[in-house]
Amino acid sequence: MTNLNLFVAAGIAIIAQASPPNSLNQNSFIPSQFQAIPLSQFQAHDTSVISVSFSPDGKNLLTSSSNGSTKIWKRTGEQIVELKRDDSIIWSSKFSPDGKQVLTGAQDKIARLWSNDGKLITEFRGHKDWVNSVSFSPDANQVLTASSDSTAKLWDRQGRMIKDFTGHKGIVWSAAFSPDGKLVATGSSDRTVRLWGLNGKLIREFKGHKDWIRAVTFSPDGKLIATASSDGTARLWDLNGRAIAEMKGHTNIVRNVAFSPDGKYLATTSQDRTARIWNLQGRELAKLSGHKDWAIGLSFSPDGKSLATSSADFTVKIWSLNN
Repeated sequence: MTNLNLFVAAGIAIIAQASPPNSLNQNSFIPSQFQAIPLSQFQAHDTSVISVSFSPDGKNLLTSSSNGSTKIWKRTGEQIVELKRDDSIIWSSKFSPDGKQVLTGAQDKIARLWSNDGKLITEFRGHKDWVNSVSFSPDANQVLTASSDSTAKLWDRQGRMIKDFTGHKGIVWSAAFSPDGKLVATGSSDRTVRLWGLNGKLIREFKGHKDWIRAVTFSPDGKLIATASSDGTARLWDLNGRAIAEMKGHTNIVRNVAFSPDGKYLATTSQDRTARIWNLQGRELAKLSGHKDWAIGLSFSPDGKSLATSSADFTVKIWSLNN
């Protein structure tokens, strides 16, 4: 069993003081400080931990790794179950909205649906290259995948493809549903974000990043899109493709980005080994240091009080957040 290494210390916190804004819109109130206190860490895999997600009830964590392993954990670092190990890198894993099932996307070109006790339910076959991201629709009736074959695909729960999203000229690293399930956003190595209807028709293309887009996500209210890029920045956009803010501060590729559940903050992870917290005006509020290799995955707890990060150093860290 993996040991949990607690390292809570009284008065130890990462506090980011106010610094010159990095925003395209600087008229909103900016908090003077934000605290991110390291609570715990555990070794999740014996190789890079590519993704981490809180369960919908916040009690468990889901991790996937570059050695083909996907595991469910208690927050204390106690392993609950390991899904059948594959030889392929697991690029993405997600809980279903009710927490009873798990999606995985792998380098073997297949996405898979599992019960949370590790039983394989469905395979989604049709991509011609790696499956880089997987998502459930908000109502859990559909599945969205993104692939290195330059497409994203929409599926029903039985593994039948419903729609192809084609048009990117590079790897599609990430695809996300809007909160109402009516839109899809994709991010690609062609440096663009694309906004689509569920019918597969392109609505809008967003341009501005100078390198690959590694992650894309909608805000909880569905009005904004956040992106993470290999150009070392994250960006915030409205649905018309207008840049709202740029998050500058990381010194390497930004691997992931996530909104807090209340939509007031963003978190990012980077190959500079840090995670960072930002407000929506682009100001860095906290720098979370401690990983010994690339910081890759991240997930806010459902109540927004904790952040989990995963790393190429084989570990998951949980941070307590306090504004």
